[in-house]
Amino acid sequence: MSGVREKLRDYEYLLQRLYEKVPPKSSEDVYEIPEPAVIRIGSQTVIRNFREIAEKLNRDPQLLARFLQKELATGGSYDPNSGQLVLNIKVSRKVIKQFLNVFLNTYVRCPTCGSYHTRLERRGRTWVLVCLACGAEQPVPPF
Repeated sequence: MSGVREKLRDYEYLLQRLYEKVPPKSSEDVYEIPEPAVIRIGSQTVIRNFREIAEKLNRDPQLLARFLQKELATGGSYDPNSGQLVLNIKVSRKVIKQFLNVFLNTYVRCPTCGSYHTRLERRGRTWVLVCLACGAEQPVPPF
């Protein structure tokens, strides 16, 4: 019986050592997207900090622009020099923020582990979300 107790003590000691060496899990429950800087010029909407938003999401600005244009059913253009997106429609900051959250949950956040450390890959005609944290791969809707 004392041999079992020694093993349990050793087990608890080893477990405590393990917890000391493993870094605590970072809490990424809330992923903050920068607030869109929206300006309306006539019948157009300009997102001035569009490049900054795309960089925070770790996605290509052209890809994000294409998603927003499709969801808003409008045309537009992304200027890589200034980092601005011009949409040919009047749209509020609140609506843009909602679509950015849809993009975040569909094309950035891993559905398996919830991590935001992912990348999009194109495999043939399919887009695949690859998680860099857990290794999961999930096909996502095309855009």
